[in-house]
Amino acid sequence: MDKRYWIGLLIFLLTATTNVSVAQFSLGGGVSTFHGINLPVNRIGGNIFLEVPRTPENTLFVRAAYMLPVKNVSETSVSGKPGVTPSLADADLIAKTSYFAVDGGTRYYLFNQYDIGFAVFAGGHIKGILSSYSADYRMDSQYDIKDYETADYPPQPLTGLSPQYSLLFAFGGTIGVKYQLPIRGALMFDMGLEVITRLYDPYAILGNDISPLSVSFNLGYRFDWY
Repeated sequence: MDKRYWIGLLIFLLTATTNVSVAQFSLGGGVSTFHGINLPVNRIGGNIFLEVPRTPENTLFVRAAYMLPVKNVSETSVSGKPGVTPSLADADLIAKTSYFAVDGGTRYYLFNQYDIGFAVFAGGHIKGILSSYSADYRMDSQYDIKDYETADYPPQPLTGLSPQYSLLFAFGGTIGVKYQLPIRGALMFDMGLEVITRLYDPYAILGNDISPLSVSFNLGYRFDWY
């Protein structure tokens, strides 16, 4: 092969490599909390996320978060069999709700770039929330089994409600800070405020266990791949 072949091959390789961009993305995870405004329900759990830069100051962001189930105990009463006295016995209604969400949106980095030093970021997001509601009953501990035989009342646990699922939709904004570590990766903290609406909510989780206006906090570590 003559010299022109090698020169041509070299030019081709240089042209090809200059037109190929190196893909960059980040994966991370951390701790999340979720709080309803004007509701006493507070949730804590974890999250994992993916972040992909479009420019040095703008990224696409997707996160999945799971919160530990929250229990709420309230007083109620259960009916005994016909002829049983008293006809009603006190009981506890134990309701449990779950929370799993996926949100995504864009982030804009200020005062520095996505993967350099300290920076502030902000952006909008949309979120889908899958939640469940289940309930069981427990006889009030003040009743002695010698006085009120369990056969006179529904067996333990009393007939409960199997999980009923709700699907909610949310949109809002996020603001946060990040610090790039000397090793590859960054520490991140953000706060999000969002408005939540119901798509399918048969047991009214929204308004009772999840507030229509809610705030979340997320602390995590992001590892960057180049």
